[in-house]
Amino acid sequence: MLAPMRLVLLVASFSVVAYGDDITIPLGEGSILIEGARFIRESLAGGGSLVPELSFTVINQTSSPWKAVKLQFDMGGICNGEPRQWSRIVVIVLGWMSGTQWTKEYKETIIPLVGRVDGCRTEIIRARLLQADNSSVHIDGVTGEQVDFEKQLLEIEQRREAEAAARAEQERIVAEAQAKKDAADEARRKRLAAEQKRKDAEAQTRYAKIKAEEDARAAEERRKIRAACTAIYKNTVDKKISDLTVGEEQQVRACQALGLYPPN
Repeated sequence: MLAPMRLVLLVASFSVVAYGDDITIPLGEGSILIEGARFIRESLAGGGSLVPELSFTVINQTSSPWKAVKLQFDMGGICNGEPRQWSRIVVIVLGWMSGTQWTKEYKETIIPLVGRVDGCRTEIIRARLLQADNSSVHIDGVTGEQVDFEKQLLEIEQRREAEAAARAEQERIVAEAQAKKDAADEARRKRLAAEQKRKDAEAQTRYAKIKAEEDARAAEERRKIRAACTAIYKNTVDKKISDLTVGEEQQVRACQALGLYPPN
């Protein structure tokens, strides 16, 4: 078996460089540890053939599990005296258990390189963090950007609460303004109704007065007519029709038409 190669870790944004078999990658509030990283091993079938297999052990030294940790391994070596380079992106899931270090073995044969690494030996392995995600944080290993989901959710919740409070205050202001408008409209309606009632009462009073005056005039007119017809009756009752003057005859007929000849 080939011995573990010398490893170099380059972690973007953390400025950490490590040499040797163990690689410590800062992650979150802790780190992950990669032990015994190897690339290219002798075939179990013998015959000097080699297998492009990448293997290592990873230990979660953070305080939480990670649903996806993306690492890039860059391998450099010599193949029949010529320099060669290989690269592989690895995505692993890291569990977590309180009071212990969660460990996972990783082993992968890089199929596209099968049969293409004979006569090769690995001289150097570089590893760097590309990305890491768990339920509360996203870390971009290339830019160093870290997104705290819990903080973002808290900020979103606080913003929503502030917006809800602002809406409630706006609704209160609108409701208060509407209540004032409704009260003013009701007061105006009552005032107009009272004014209309007063006008109606005044109109009724005027109408009653006018009617009373008209009735009085009509009564006086009827009294005068009755008195006139009574006088005509007295003057003509004992006369023959042939003895009546034209005027008296017309007066008699007018009173008869009114039912006042003879008076009743």
